[in-house]
Amino acid sequence: MKFRNIFWGVILILIGVLFILQNLNIVNFEWVSLWRLWPVILVLWGVSILPANNWIKTALVIVVLAGSVYFMLDQTIDWRSDRVFKYDYEHEYDDHKTKVNQDFTIPYEDSVSTVFLDFEAAAGSFYISDTTDDLLSFSNRGSSGRYTYIVKRSEDKAKIYIEREGEELYLNKKSKYSKIELALNNEPVWNINLDVGAAKLDFDLSQFKVKKLDLDAGAASLEIKLGDKYPKSYLNIDAGASEIVIRVPSNSGCDLNLSAVLSGKSISGFEKMDHGHYRTDNFETADNKIYINVDAAVSSYTITRY
Repeated sequence: MKFRNIFWGVILILIGVLFILQNLNIVNFEWVSLWRLWPVILVLWGVSILPANNWIKTALVIVVLAGSVYFMLDQTIDWRSDRVFKYDYEHEYDDHKTKVNQDFTIPYEDSVSTVFLDFEAAAGSFYISDTTDDLLSFSNRGSSGRYTYIVKRSEDKAKIYIEREGEELYLNKKSKYSKIELALNNEPVWNINLDVGAAKLDFDLSQFKVKKLDLDAGAASLEIKLGDKYPKSYLNIDAGASEIVIRVPSNSGCDLNLSAVLSGKSISGFEKMDHGHYRTDNFETADNKIYINVDAAVSSYTITRY
C-alpha cells in the first residue's frame, strides 16, 4: 500500500471525525484556530520525505495529527468540567445575567515606590495604556465574571492581587468578548505577573517604569510595547500557540532569547549571537537594557525597535 494513500486517508478520517463531533455538540471549537497550526504542514512534508519504512512514517503522521487535534480541543474545552454542567450553565445564565460592568480604583500614596501586581485572569481582552493619578484603575466589561482584589502595603512597597471571583466557570464563546482595561500610575516601579488563558493582550508600557513582566498565557495574541523608563527591564513570556508582537525602544539595548518549537519569526534590528540568542548592536553601550525571554509552542514572532 502506498504511503500517500495512507497519509491522505488518515487526514480525511480525522477531519471527518472532527466535523461529526462538532455537529453533535460533543466538542466545540472554532475552525479559525487551524491557522495557528500551519507549521504542522512542514512537519508532515518532512515526514513524507524521510527515508524510512511506510509504517514508521504512518505512525509519525498519526502522532502529529493526533497532537494537533488535542491542541485544538484543549484550547476550547475545559475537560475538567462535567458536560451536564456546561449545558446547565448555558441554560441558567442568559446574556442579561452574565454581563458585567465592574470598576474599581486603588488609591496612590506618595510613599509607595515599588508595586507588585499579581493578576490571575480568565479568557478575554486585556489592555494597558493609560496612566492614572490612582495607583491602579480597573475596568471590566463583558461576560467572564467579576474580579476581586487585595492590597497589602509595607513601607515603600505595595502588593496587589487580582483574581476571578468564585469558582472557575465554563468559558463559552461569549467569554472572549470580555474587555478588561488597566490604568497604572507612572511614578512607582512596576513588577507585573500575569496569568491568563486564551486571550488577546495589548500592553503599551512605554510610559511606565517596568522592572519585570512575567506573562503566562495559553493560546493568545500578545502585543507588548516596552519603554525606556527603567535601567534594566525583564520580559518573560511562557505561552502556548500564540501570535507575539514585541516593540522595544531603539535607544535601549536589548538581549533576546527565544525557545520555541515550529515557530515563524521576524526579528528586526537584532544581531544573532547564537542559536535562539539575539542582541541589538547598541547593547553594550546603551544606558537602559531590556532582557527578553520567550518560551512558546507553535507561534509567530514579530520583534521590532521603534
